[in-house]
Amino acid sequence: MPAGRPTKYKKEFCATVIAVGEIGGWLSEMAEACDVHRNTMDEWAANHPEFLEALTRAKQKAQAWFEREGRLGLTADKFNAPLWQKQMSARHRDEYTERNELTGANGGPIKTEDVSLKDAARQFLASKSG
Repeated sequence: MPAGRPTKYKKEFCATVIAVGEIGGWLSEMAEACDVHRNTMDEWAANHPEFLEALTRAKQKAQAWFEREGRLGLTADKFNAPLWQKQMSARHRDEYTERNELTGANGGPIKTEDVSLKDAARQFLASKSG
């Protein structure tokens, strides 16, 4: 038996995290449902392929729940769209975070220039005096 504390892992936790994901619950809620720290779930996912699969499915189910709520909110009398958007961009960054890419002239790189603080101060003062 390896040294250290014995694991609390049980195969039943696979069904637990999926059930939490089905109602839109996220990682902290999944960990609480298993009565462990979130880091413990990461360890389980690394050591138990069936738990990794269940956790991946649970995350997908949670995202689907939120997407469905957003879709249904489009025709609802009251829908807090900014709150929904914030939830989606926080939980599902890769798919729901707006990104702006800055480019230089003709789509090229942005021109940068190293300037010392003294040089910057001289340039600023010169621009004000003349």
